[in-house]
Amino acid sequence: MSLATIKEIAKLANVSIATVSNVLNQKPGSASPEKVEKVLKVAKSLNYRPNYLAQSLKRQRSRSIGIIAEDLTVSQTAEIINGIEEYCEEYDYEALLANMRLFKRYGNNLSAIPERSVLFNRAFDNLVSKQVEGCIYIGYHGREVSFSPPDTGLPFVYTYCVPKDKSYPYVLSDDENASLEIGRALISMGHRRIGIISGPVNSFNSQKRLVGIQQALFEASIPYNVGTTVIGDWTRECGYHAASQLLSQGVTAIYAFSDKMISGVYTYCIEHRISVGKDISLFGFDDSDIVHAYTPPLASAKPDLQEMGHKAAELVLAQLQGKTVCTKCHVLPCTIHVRPSVCSIGEA
Repeated sequence: MSLATIKEIAKLANVSIATVSNVLNQKPGSASPEKVEKVLKVAKSLNYRPNYLAQSLKRQRSRSIGIIAEDLTVSQTAEIINGIEEYCEEYDYEALLANMRLFKRYGNNLSAIPERSVLFNRAFDNLVSKQVEGCIYIGYHGREVSFSPPDTGLPFVYTYCVPKDKSYPYVLSDDENASLEIGRALISMGHRRIGIISGPVNSFNSQKRLVGIQQALFEASIPYNVGTTVIGDWTRECGYHAASQLLSQGVTAIYAFSDKMISGVYTYCIEHRISVGKDISLFGFDDSDIVHAYTPPLASAKPDLQEMGHKAAELVLAQLQGKTVCTKCHVLPCTIHVRPSVCSIGEA
């Protein structure tokens, strides 16, 4: 069935096309209250839907923001997108999505290969063809990203990654301070020998989290022991295998840089009758749903991913309003959740 047009509404309501247009666009004083009511009633009866494409062409504005996601299947991406869409909705903007599927295509391989640039250019061109007014790029690993858009004049903001070209604004979580707080919490409970399971060394998140825990150790005059740090790959499997190595060295607490990795440690402890929250303290990062799947639940740090999406959208819309974004790096705090998977030394 074809969609109703303004012309059909005008005919049935016995008013001019201009009157219908003004009423549907909520132009003040466009018609008497009686005519407004009649036009809206007819439009509803015809199941009228506005032609946004035609409207955008007429006013040369689409009121849409493009999102280029490196991979939708990576855990943090959906919540960031939700934050972007929520902010856009508040200001009557639509979010259009392009998914590069980098994790599905290449896994955790972060090397700069030409195919990735092709995928980025294709995604950007696709969004530009739909007349988006600005773009947000969401990384699936916190790292430096070399992709940058052509000089189109469109506002472009990065989140969960760092652009190589620092002239663009970008939004990150404060992983370093969160890791510092985690270290302080464990040390305050008497832990001096803390095992660490890091993510890949070329990950920005890994680097910041390692600096944070090292700072906490330094503050407490505890030497950092590289022998109790295992380089992981964010997976549950690597956490499981790292558990054996770290526990054999007598650590009293293990801090993994992702919940997936600490869940692997948890599974190892269950299998080897090691009581979590009594014999060993475990701390993760991300505060994903998995932390509540264990008894006792896992302590973890929660990046405010939704707020990262909000901030990225805010930066794009600010530029569309002609505002200059002077601060390029925007770092948002994390929330630390200390749960029963951690305990004080000697606690029963």
